[in-house]
Amino acid sequence: MKTRVGPLLFFPRGSSKFQANPYGEGVSTSYAFLHEAPDGTIWLSDDQGLRRVTSKPGAEAFSGSPAAATQKTSPFSDFTFAPDGSLWVVTTKGIDRFDDVARWRTPFAKETAPARTFAPGQGLSSDAAWKVLIDHEGTVWVGTNSGLDRLRRNVISKISLPRAQEREFSIAAGDGGSIWTGNSSLPLTHVAAGGTISAFPKTRQTLCIRRDHNGTIWSAGPGDFHLWRSSGKGFLPLHYPDENLDAVVAAASDRNNDPWITTRSGKAYHFVNGAWSNENKALGKKPGVIGAMVDDQEGNMWFAFSDKVVKWDGDTYQKFVKETRSISETTMSVRRDHVWLGGSGGVQLFSQGHVHTMRWKDPELPGRVSGLVETSNGDLWINGFSGVTHVAASELKKWLGDPAQAVSAEHFDELDGLPGLSGEKLPEPSVVEGQDGRIWFATTKGIAWLDPTALAQNRNRMAPPVRVSGVLSNGRAYAGPNAIALPARTENLEIDYTALSLAMPERVMFRYKLDTVDSDWQDAKTRRQAYYTKLRPGNYRFNVIACNNDGVWNDQGATLHLSVAPAWFQTGWFFSLCVASGILLAALLYKLRVRQIAAGIDARYAERLAERTRIAQELHDTLLQGFLSASMQVHIAADRIPQDSQAKPILTRALQLMSQVIEEGRNAVRGLRSSHSVSLDLEQAFASIRHEFAAENSGGANTGFRVITEGQPLPLHPLLRDDIYRIGREALANAFRHARAKRIDVELQYGPDQFRLSVRDDGCGIRPEFVRAGREGHWGLSGMRERAERIGARLHVFSSASSGTEVQLSIPGRIAFRDQPSGMFRWFRRQRRTDLALQQPSVTPLDSGTCE
Repeated sequence: MKTRVGPLLFFPRGSSKFQANPYGEGVSTSYAFLHEAPDGTIWLSDDQGLRRVTSKPGAEAFSGSPAAATQKTSPFSDFTFAPDGSLWVVTTKGIDRFDDVARWRTPFAKETAPARTFAPGQGLSSDAAWKVLIDHEGTVWVGTNSGLDRLRRNVISKISLPRAQEREFSIAAGDGGSIWTGNSSLPLTHVAAGGTISAFPKTRQTLCIRRDHNGTIWSAGPGDFHLWRSSGKGFLPLHYPDENLDAVVAAASDRNNDPWITTRSGKAYHFVNGAWSNENKALGKKPGVIGAMVDDQEGNMWFAFSDKVVKWDGDTYQKFVKETRSISETTMSVRRDHVWLGGSGGVQLFSQGHVHTMRWKDPELPGRVSGLVETSNGDLWINGFSGVTHVAASELKKWLGDPAQAVSAEHFDELDGLPGLSGEKLPEPSVVEGQDGRIWFATTKGIAWLDPTALAQNRNRMAPPVRVSGVLSNGRAYAGPNAIALPARTENLEIDYTALSLAMPERVMFRYKLDTVDSDWQDAKTRRQAYYTKLRPGNYRFNVIACNNDGVWNDQGATLHLSVAPAWFQTGWFFSLCVASGILLAALLYKLRVRQIAAGIDARYAERLAERTRIAQELHDTLLQGFLSASMQVHIAADRIPQDSQAKPILTRALQLMSQVIEEGRNAVRGLRSSHSVSLDLEQAFASIRHEFAAENSGGANTGFRVITEGQPLPLHPLLRDDIYRIGREALANAFRHARAKRIDVELQYGPDQFRLSVRDDGCGIRPEFVRAGREGHWGLSGMRERAERIGARLHVFSSASSGTEVQLSIPGRIAFRDQPSGMFRWFRRQRRTDLALQQPSVTPLDSGTCE
């Protein structure tokens, strides 16, 4: 520490008291400043000057003279060290920057030492500076009487040129890192690598400057002559057709050292055998089309216009037609087999007979292109109306391997030191590579350069810290470090965030994602707000990440947990209530509909039953009565005929046939009216069939017969009940009459979801072909299948000679049962039926030999 009138004191490690430093002696009438250099030494600034007061850690003791330390030197105030070892000092004029401090022969800062000064003339807000500091990104901050100034290193540096109008500048690379430039108000000018400027005043105006593969500099524009080419240390003029009317916009020479030019009217001229020749026809170029022209390192001439790329190898033309024309080419450059085309619409590469259009991940790149160059290290630099675009060699290599993928690139503009923007079309090219590796750019406001090596060394590699600064919802602000609870009915949500990168905050980019809402990261670019509307109740996690001005991302970012409370109509109990109400309403509507359908079925059944009853009455009162009366007359006639009469057997047979017809008619009438006898209990209805067939067949009395009921019997639809009975009766009739069975079982199953009727016997079975197609002249099986299909049931017949026959009829419960419930009621009914079905089935045994 330094006292105002005392020595510089320090506290050694392991000591118990302060000790005086001999190099800090002297009275301080103002402030004193102490800072540590990057090499670990301590520097002091006071009335005696700015000096080093300690040695490097581990080095020999400081060798300076205490007397020299107290000598009066230039007064400096506050100071600081940059990470690169440079020293920034507050002076009476502003700020000084000293480089290579470690190489000073004496550790004292003197006004005569090489330094760069930053004063109001260099943009500092005031010459009264008080404080200087350097943040973790290397940005220099200066506090002055006028405010806080930020000093940062520009990527692009502008060179000083003679006074000229702000018009489009031409540019060409010279020897030894120099360049050639000029514009409509500046003659051809040479800028040496050291900054020395020399002009060629005979050109007066410069509209086009080119360097061909031989190193010859070409210049075109109004002057003593319109076209010049370098020769030795000077320039020689060269005339061309219509030179007073048609300006040259491109010049080059081929491998035969013959000059080529392109004029503003679109004419391409070739100087051969001492005369100019118009090559438009040979090129296939239409009048008025300028296109682009350039020579490569081997001396081949390349032309691009319309949908064509043409190569002149010094002897013949090779013409290529582009498959796609997505750009209007106005500039081109060639390196090896890469022919780069640029213009309105972007960038294309012509290579090995194919054209590939470059797609960009950033849709705003590269804009209208006026110059492009592939450098010796494989980078691609593009200059255009929207700034400079740089594609790194690694990224370009990936794109060359797969031209279908989009390209990542970085963009430079006035924030990086670029003076203005390039011309829209001419002059071109607006970017060249110097022999020293620097990239030169021509704009409307001058010439600037960029050193790719320094660019890589000075990149900002500090990932910016990210934080969520606040939340605004429905006009109310919320603050919280990690979690925020939002009220119900949150309609509009704004989340504010930022990243602490002060080197170039205008270039800080953001991405954010709200889990369960955003399926992927949202690219916000430089926007520092995220907006959401109509969020549903629940818990959310908001994530935001950011990158600095050089594209270094902080992938950890910041996280904010949000919770949105539900409104009363968004709660779980309200949703459950709505679901239950909906189910109840659906059940009531369904039940109402079922009742309507059942009432319709009952009405149709009543009509059908009434019609059948009417038909049965008609048959009984007409046909049967007529047959009965006729049979009585025949019977009287038969009684009067002697027994030995030949007519006696005939009449007897006739009586038997008539009795059979009357009996069949009665059975038919009984069948028509039998719906009255089929009660709701099918078990009793089927049990009574045994008496009918036992009377017809004497063997039937010895056949075991059972009716089995499983489950709780439910009322069936009347029409279905009648058809079920008809099908079961037909199956029993076949079993009693033809099966010669010892046992016949009828099984009625009232299941949870269906009704099933099974008729089984252990008789002789049915032949397989009869099961499939029925027996000719017999319609029992066919009738049963037709009835089953009509009522929506499924009928299966299983038969074999060894096990007998089984007829199964299955009907879905929603069709069979008269009062079929729905929804939850159906589930309870199904459970009830299942429980009853698991109980002991009800059996009606009829195994005795006599009919009951």
